[in-house]
Amino acid sequence: MGLAAVGVNSSTSRRGAILVSVLWIIIFLGFLAVILRVQMTGVVASVRVTEDKASARILAEAGLSRAAAEIRAGPPDGVGTLSDQISSTITLPAGVASVFATNEALRIDLNTAERPLIVGALRAAGAAPGTADDLATKIIGHRAGPTPLNGQPAGSAPQRAGDDIRLFQTVSELAAFPGITPDMAIAIERYVTVSSGLSGVRLVALDDALLGEIPGLPPSVRKAIRDFNAGRLSREQLDQSLGAVAFNTLAQAPSWRVVLETTLQSGYSESFEALMLVSNADEAPYRVLDWRRAAIELD
Repeated sequence: MGLAAVGVNSSTSRRGAILVSVLWIIIFLGFLAVILRVQMTGVVASVRVTEDKASARILAEAGLSRAAAEIRAGPPDGVGTLSDQISSTITLPAGVASVFATNEALRIDLNTAERPLIVGALRAAGAAPGTADDLATKIIGHRAGPTPLNGQPAGSAPQRAGDDIRLFQTVSELAAFPGITPDMAIAIERYVTVSSGLSGVRLVALDDALLGEIPGLPPSVRKAIRDFNAGRLSREQLDQSLGAVAFNTLAQAPSWRVVLETTLQSGYSESFEALMLVSNADEAPYRVLDWRRAAIELD
């Protein structure tokens, strides 16, 4: 009897140990399943975000093409000139893109603008008058390329290898320019460009803070612009006031700054900013000079 009881207890113990082991294995497998599920959920979410990013980019590019087509087509009624600011919306199965395009004639070109405009932009960005004058001299000296042997201005003829053309390629280069602080580089970005190719700027588009810093600009011109914006002055009267200002321009730049706000059917939203060149003389519909992602919103 004693031996039989011992055998039964031993068999029960083994079964208990096996059951406990099985339970631990089940718990371990369940733990692995939870981890795998979490990881798969992360992978699925990552794939979804990647797909949404790609879709938003494609939608934004469609919006950019739409803006270029409207610019090349000219004014809607075929009369007069195209507005400096245009907007449109494009709707596709993937989502909606809102397009806002602004001509770069509304900004001061670091490479071609006249000195008073450069000085004014620097002052508006926080530079003291004396510092702004010195920096403007350096910027104009920096952008001046060599004079070719035929006497034409730099940039008007093909340059030989070794010619040192030092035009600004991006506004962000000012951050590394000697004498310009990081705060000034950030503040001036809203006023300047490197792609209008114009010596002047659309004065009526500048804010009063910048207008007040442009040396030599008559107070009557600032008042005329304020009155026009407030509806107290006609366009013809404004043009008469601006006619005597050499660095005011009515020309339109070939470059446009385009803000693209996309919203997908999934709720994913993303914004982009592009700088594009549009010319009817160019065989390409448009050329992208710069492109950056501005903001992302996840639903």
